[in-house]
Amino acid sequence: MSDSSIHDSREMHVEISALIGGIAKAFDLDESETISALETGKVTMTFQSDTNGNPYALATYNQKSARLYAGAVKQEPGDGH
Repeated sequence: MSDSSIHDSREMHVEISALIGGIAKAFDLDESETISALETGKVTMTFQSDTNGNPYALATYNQKSARLYAGAVKQEPGDGH
């Protein structure tokens, strides 16, 4: 593996870990619950941009939604949070 490939692999691992952590935080799940929900399709995600052009992942679980920004989680209005 080249140094570039190793760096890319580590970076992807960090990003995936952050995404899983954001989902867990948004829906008050532990790590194993989060992974199980992702594996079974109970968590869905779409990638969007807000009105300011900031990209985020919109995650939905049990009829609740949250915007996952790099470094922040914002609950969607009307989700009982």
